[in-house]
Amino acid sequence: MLVFKLVHGHVFYDGLAMDVPEGIAQASVILILVIAIIMAIPLRGIIFGQGKKPRSDRVIQFIRKYHGYVMSFGTVVNFHYHPTHANKSWVLLLETWVFIHGTLTAIIQPGIGWQIFSYGFMILFLVNQIFQTRASENKALMGLMYVLFCAWAYWGLNKDKVYYRATFIPIAEYACVYVVLLIGKVTCSVVDRLRNYKQLFVMTVYVCVTIMLSIGLAMILAGNLQVYNDY
Repeated sequence: MLVFKLVHGHVFYDGLAMDVPEGIAQASVILILVIAIIMAIPLRGIIFGQGKKPRSDRVIQFIRKYHGYVMSFGTVVNFHYHPTHANKSWVLLLETWVFIHGTLTAIIQPGIGWQIFSYGFMILFLVNQIFQTRASENKALMGLMYVLFCAWAYWGLNKDKVYYRATFIPIAEYACVYVVLLIGKVTCSVVDRLRNYKQLFVMTVYVCVTIMLSIGLAMILAGNLQVYNDY
């Protein structure tokens, strides 16, 4: 597949871009990040290191066991995003690489996309992903990073007073996280009461949630569905 991708990319430069809406591709990436946040709850909690749950939690166990189907979808659509190593530092780098990729891609295009991607993904790093590292144990360092981020956000958004743009991506991702967790809890409760067709029920819910989140995120990212303000 690596060789095929290399050859295909040289022969047909646009790949699937001419046929697959960009929103679907972006949504599949965000969905991978949402699943990554949920799977890492035992390690770093949900926000500011809080909300940790044991690996034995039924929803987390289920997602850890069956997340491959969602990841496979994201891998096919966005081949270069899929983490292929088990090293935690490498996986974290890939998980946060969207900050660099999204920022640089947005900067070379017209509009305010860079503000959304830069500040949005940096907020996710500072309130969630960093708590998987030793840096989170240093309160002075954490405080300094928060101060520097606030100063950077003030500098980058003060011209047109659009600080709310920094919340677009964090709110979208956390909304998806809590929706998945809530549906997971409800599904567990229903499965406990079912005598038959448990696997069929779980599979149906799994597919429906994946489709719902993918299409919903795609519509938001493509600008077809306005959530609040100019997003």
